[in-house]
Amino acid sequence: MYLIMVLRTKITVVFLLSQLILLSSCLKVETYPDEPVISYKSFEVFEDSAIITIEFTDGDGDIGLGTGDTLGDFAPGSFFYSNAYLEYYEFMNGEWVKGTADPGGNNFPTADTIVFTNRLPNITPIGQNKALKGDIKLTLEPNYYNPFSNYNDSIKYKIILIDRALNISNTIETEIITTP
Repeated sequence: MYLIMVLRTKITVVFLLSQLILLSSCLKVETYPDEPVISYKSFEVFEDSAIITIEFTDGDGDIGLGTGDTLGDFAPGSFFYSNAYLEYYEFMNGEWVKGTADPGGNNFPTADTIVFTNRLPNITPIGQNKALKGDIKLTLEPNYYNPFSNYNDSIKYKIILIDRALNISNTIETEIITTP
């Protein structure tokens, strides 16, 4: 009887240890680089507007800006005032060129290039583990393409994300998007 009780105790202890190991592996802390890393996920059209979804990771969780982050590097007019950039491209004469805001529709090279900027809110998690992984949806409106361009039938975007430490992510591209 003593042997059976010892055996049960050992089996119980082994079972509990195995469950503890299993549980701790489920709670494994993910680690990512401190610089944001992004990947393209999807492009959805809603009449004239569109939403681009990107997946991201950030090891120290410093994605987004607070409403008070408007001084120094984050001052209005500074490159870092916005933290997500979507650069617009059109397929013209066999090559991808930056789309421009040329009202004549010829994508004239000296016109301003079209860049959608976003100022994402601060999403830093509370707690010790600051690592972030998730999706960001970026809205392009009022138009997701230049309706005045003669070359707007095939477009794409190049996208970057910037964290509060001013780390710039890798650059990603959407697939080729055909417009109506």
